[in-house]
Amino acid sequence: MVYLIECSVFPVLSVGLDKVKELFLRYDLLDDQVRFLKGWFKDTLPEAQIEQLSILRLDGDLYESTMDAFRALYDKVSIGGFVIIDDYNALEVCKMAVHDFRKEKHIDDEIIKIDNTSVYWVKSKH
Repeated sequence: MVYLIECSVFPVLSVGLDKVKELFLRYDLLDDQVRFLKGWFKDTLPEAQIEQLSILRLDGDLYESTMDAFRALYDKVSIGGFVIIDDYNALEVCKMAVHDFRKEKHIDDEIIKIDNTSVYWVKSKH
C-alpha cells in the first residue's frame, strides 16, 4: 500500500489532495491500494494502519515534520528497505533532523546521494 500525507505549516509547501490525485493518475499509480491521509504528520502517522514498508520517502521539509515521520514510520521499514529523504541537501533543518534521528537510533548505514537535494540509505538493522 502507498500512503500519502498532505499538510504543511507553510501553504507554499502544501499540495492539495486533488493535485496529488491528479499526479497519481498521470503516472498510472492511483488504484484501490492507495490511501491518502490528510493532516499533520504528528497526528496522522502514529495512528496510520501501516504494518511494514519497503520504501520510506520523506518530504517533510522542516525539522519537526521530518522527525515526526521518522518516529512514526522508521521502525516499520524492512531490513533491506530504502529510506529516501527529498530535501536533505536543500534544507539545513531537514539535514539536521536526519542526523539527529540517525544518532538517536544508532543508524550508521551509508547515506548515498541521489541528486543535488536528495539522498537515501538501505536499512541494514532494526
